[in-house]
Amino acid sequence: MRKNQEKDNLWDESIRWINQFAERMVTRAPLFRSLKNAFTSDNDDFIDWKQSEEIAEIVSMADGAPSPSLNKELRDYFAGIAQRSEWLVESFTGLQPKEPLGPLHVLDRPAWIRANLSSFKLIFEPLADSYSKALKNLEDQRHKSLKMGRRMTKGLLTVQIGLVMGYLARNVLGQFDLGLPRLEDKGKLYIVYPNLHMAEEKMRLVPDEFRLWITLHEVTHAFEFAAFPWLRGYMRNLMEEYFHSISLRLEEMGMRLRPEEFRNPQRLNEIINSGGLISVIHTPEQKEVLNKIQAFMSLVEGYSNFVMDKVGRDILPSYEEMSKAFRRRRESRTGAERFIQRMLGFDLKLQQYQIGELFCREVEEKEGLSFLNFAWKREENLPSYEEILHPFIWINRMKETEGKRVEHFYL
Repeated sequence: MRKNQEKDNLWDESIRWINQFAERMVTRAPLFRSLKNAFTSDNDDFIDWKQSEEIAEIVSMADGAPSPSLNKELRDYFAGIAQRSEWLVESFTGLQPKEPLGPLHVLDRPAWIRANLSSFKLIFEPLADSYSKALKNLEDQRHKSLKMGRRMTKGLLTVQIGLVMGYLARNVLGQFDLGLPRLEDKGKLYIVYPNLHMAEEKMRLVPDEFRLWITLHEVTHAFEFAAFPWLRGYMRNLMEEYFHSISLRLEEMGMRLRPEEFRNPQRLNEIINSGGLISVIHTPEQKEVLNKIQAFMSLVEGYSNFVMDKVGRDILPSYEEMSKAFRRRRESRTGAERFIQRMLGFDLKLQQYQIGELFCREVEEKEGLSFLNFAWKREENLPSYEEILHPFIWINRMKETEGKRVEHFYL
């Protein structure tokens, strides 16, 4: 049964999911209305973000989860946890923020969706533009009958991005928002309290300890980027370079598609759910940028995981039980996460946690935490993807380059 489910695309999964809640008339009516609007919208953009947001909010709330009150007392409680986490992270890592850490926001699911809209646009708008250009090229040349294909493709993208945001909003516990694409926004910390509350009840965890543990992870992210502000621009440039190269290749690929594929809703669905058009066209240039992105994100995620575990082990009595339960939860990917991985062409989270954490552990065990922190000092110190997989290569390189800098300083 599990094997068959893995092969299902997100569209089929979402339709089954919608049917399970068909008896909930209050929820069903607005959802189906939003799905219909996504395919009939006259919005000029290739993704109707208003409809995607509406679908996401309905999907995020349709599991019937309770909505605990996000009152001032709760926000003050998490502010205290964040303050304690900051002290713990600074004491353990030795990192010194060069700019103020972003505020911590306690959100419900719809608020999390609204807070992340700009990030979703940064990711998906270049892809949507490329779909649009590919279709327009075919229409202008000889296929005026593709107008329906354009509307169908736009509807599918609008709906599926809404479903993705909605599913993610039901699962994310905490998040460090880097502030992309507006670097001046800096970073913000989010706690999605309804999800955190449900997770700790489902896994039967000690709430105070679990909340501190999750907050430790996100606060560590904040320290990484506040202590080394150049990281934010580096990450944005990498993402823009990657998606720009994808856009160019998508337009070329669109010229080779058969026109009937754009008039067949089933075929359009297959194309988009298999990763759109980008899953088959990783050029050498794209792979080079992709390796940099995966290496960087592996370091960022692995370092935060390493810190939360090292600190948590020492101060949280229920750490072992909590860690086992949380890792089981993390290793079960949702349909939305699998869809994003196919669409963008890379593993977003699980592999980054695993290999990045192993890299950090091995470097710290062999050379100490101060040596591991060399990775953040300058761009050329960042480990390559090969070095993430083989930490001894990075260790030897840092001993040579950082050693020479120390010698030069004393000379």
